[in-house]
Formats: sequence, structure tokens, C-alpha cells
Amino acid sequence: MSRLTFNVPKIKICGITNLGDARNALECGADSLGFVFYEKSKRFISPEKVKRIIFELRRDKKEYCRDFLSVKRNVIVTGVFVNESIETVKALMNDADIDIIQLSGTESLEYIEELGICKNAVLKAVRIEKEKDIEKISYYENAGVNVLVDTFAGRGIYGGTGSSFNLNLLKNINPKNLIIAGGMGPDNIKDIIQTVRPYGIDLSSKIEVMPGKKDYDKMVLFFRNLKGGYI
Repeated sequence: MSRLTFNVPKIKICGITNLGDARNALECGADSLGFVFYEKSKRFISPEKVKRIIFELRRDKKEYCRDFLSVKRNVIVTGVFVNESIETVKALMNDADIDIIQLSGTESLEYIEELGICKNAVLKAVRIEKEKDIEKISYYENAGVNVLVDTFAGRGIYGGTGSSFNLNLLKNINPKNLIIAGGMGPDNIKDIIQTVRPYGIDLSSKIEVMPGKKDYDKMVLFFRNLKGGYI
């Protein structure tokens, strides 16, 4: 079967901290922009700054025609939270016009239920270290929650390390509904999509000059190599 019969993965560029990087990411082809509201992250951005960036992006009114998870919009915004209070998450989702909530901590299904928002708008990070961790994917998927698979980098570390996990651990999992994170970049994207054909790819550190500042040339190269993997 030709590789051309497979869809190119959706791309979420995370750790956006400024308007210029946001616009560049969209122009390059990002399907969703991720803003990190976890204060201990090197890519933390304040709610006030996010609101200003989103306001400007919405005002651009460019027809990017994005489609990510259950959302269809010209700019699709993902807010990343780590063990945040439910009240804060819900307030920010409404106040900052956030489309998707990514939960990157130890949030339970009970927490997700209590959020009271459509599960299609929730993305739960599952960190993979050993084969037994794969069971967590089914735990959330069976409850109707979208799953982002990332690298386990130690207790208290919630992503953005640039480290990858053994993709062979996913050999018995259908990746078509998964978003894969952890060490994704221009140098390895072709190999990754030929090993695992996921619904989406999440990347951040491999396309940065420094934490929170994206490298435009690396973003361009990433999307070029992504498309090249399907030719």
C-alpha cells in the first residue's frame, strides 16, 4: 500500500510565548497552538499575555482552515495545565477563548468529569516509561478522552524535555487516535511517521532557539520534512 494513502498528521506547536512565533507557526502549517499555564515551566506564559496574543490572532481573520480534534476554526488554541484547580481552568477557557484543554499532570477521570466540558475538547497527557504505562492510554480512551503520549522524564517533570520514548512500546496500540510528543523535530520526523502513523504530532523544544522562543527556519524545515515523509 502506498504511503500516500495515509493522512499527514495534525501538528500542534506548543510552548508559544509571543505573537510573532504564533503567527509564524500558523503560516508554516500548525493546526493548533499550545500555551503553557504551568508556572514552573520554562515556557510559562501569563493568562493576560495569552489573551492579548489570541485577540490579535483572531483579529487577523486569516483563513487558515484549521481542523484539530473536534474543533474547526481559523486559529485553534490549546491551553496546557498541570494539576490546576478546576475553577481556574474553566475560567481561563472562557476568558481567553481557549478551544482545547490539555491536562499534563496527574488529573483523574473524576477531575475531567468535574470540568464539565465536552470530552472531545480535552487532551490528556500520558507519560510512557515502561510497557505497563500503555494501559493508561486505554483507560482514558475508553472514557472518550483524547490522549497525548509523551516521555516520562521523572517525577515532577511534565514535558518539554526534548527526550523521546521507545515508540516500539506502541506496537500493540492503534495510533490513529493518538497525538505523539517527546523529542519530535525536523531531524527525526520522517522516521517517526514511518514507524508510527499517529493522528497528530506535538512539538516544542526541537524547534526552539531557547525555551519559549521558536526558530522560524527549524519550523519551516520540520514541515518540509513532514510532508517529505509521505512522498
